[in-house]
Amino acid sequence: MIKKVLVALGALTLVSATLTGCSMEPSGSVDGHDEIHFSDGWVRVSEYSDHEGGMTGAFAKIENHTANDVTLVGGSAEIAGMVEVHEVVMIDKEMKMQQKEGGIVIKAGETVTLEPGGLHVMLMGLKKPILEGDEITLTLDFDGYEDQTFTWPAKASLSGDEEYHEEK
Repeated sequence: MIKKVLVALGALTLVSATLTGCSMEPSGSVDGHDEIHFSDGWVRVSEYSDHEGGMTGAFAKIENHTANDVTLVGGSAEIAGMVEVHEVVMIDKEMKMQQKEGGIVIKAGETVTLEPGGLHVMLMGLKKPILEGDEITLTLDFDGYEDQTFTWPAKASLSGDEEYHEEK
């Protein structure tokens, strides 16, 4: 009798463990660990990206499902000499693009959208043209989270034609 009870308990434990392992975790959690979700990533094609030495922006939606704030501080890409985080601000009654001091903070439980005309990742000093349909690999560097590498499509966009502001 005791043997049957132990076998039954063992079977229940195995079934429970199997079902728990197959259960759907809450959004933002894999194997019980919180994470950052990235979606809708792309790289802009324009007259600024169609030549060596040019520049362009990279855009995506970043969802922070961790309990801590994380900061996107920059990145790297084989195709670019420099990768920085930028913002668009009003300067002298014009919308101008500049480096985002301190990086882009994604607060715990919140979402930040990188988009033309707003916060974005800037690829500068392009080593070759970026053309529509290209696949661009870049690594985003974070404080408070591990760096992430992506391959995003290059596509045209009509919005976000700001001027670049240089500090003097």
